[in-house]
Amino acid sequence: MLREKGKIVKWNDDKGYGFILPDNSQKNIFVHIKSFTDRNVRPKENQVVTYNTIQDNRNGKKSATRVSRSTDNPLKSRININKKIKKETRKDASSHNISIVSIISIVAFSIYLFLFTFVEEKLSPSVIIVHISMGIITYFAYAIDKNKAKHNEYRISEKALLILSLLGGVIGALIAQKKLRHKNKKLSFLIPFWVSVFINIIWFSKVFKI
Repeated sequence: MLREKGKIVKWNDDKGYGFILPDNSQKNIFVHIKSFTDRNVRPKENQVVTYNTIQDNRNGKKSATRVSRSTDNPLKSRININKKIKKETRKDASSHNISIVSIISIVAFSIYLFLFTFVEEKLSPSVIIVHISMGIITYFAYAIDKNKAKHNEYRISEKALLILSLLGGVIGALIAQKKLRHKNKKLSFLIPFWVSVFINIIWFSKVFKI
């Protein structure tokens, strides 16, 4: 692939992107920090670079890739990138494990439904079917919302996710929060979520006089 030459004419270091002015054109080309072969040295305006171009199929615009400077050390950068990937992989593996608190909550809630449905016969079997169905729906709602967040699309509201939990999707929500790492750190969401869990339990207790 033919390498092109240009100069960085604009760079926003806080956002990690800028623009390159090609030597053979007056039209700027977008460049992201991830496109540099050596990320140990932050890009600056007026730096001379060589690069390849790729075209975005969605908007037809060109952007720079495999961008390098004469002072770059791509080998050192590659080593650091590999270390970062390994670190993130270990972090992802540990974060995908369901916590003890969530496991206890899921098991306790399942026993709660089973006990009062088949042993005490205070709940209808349809209650379990509803909770399983709502759990599945809630899990996929979390998955869809996370996917929309990645693509900056219109999101499912937090209110809707809380309502799904309140209507019986608690188990699905707990699994999604841990497995998908979505809505599992935002305190302003987690507080009303756990309130919805207790409201759900209290409501069942009063309605069925448990």
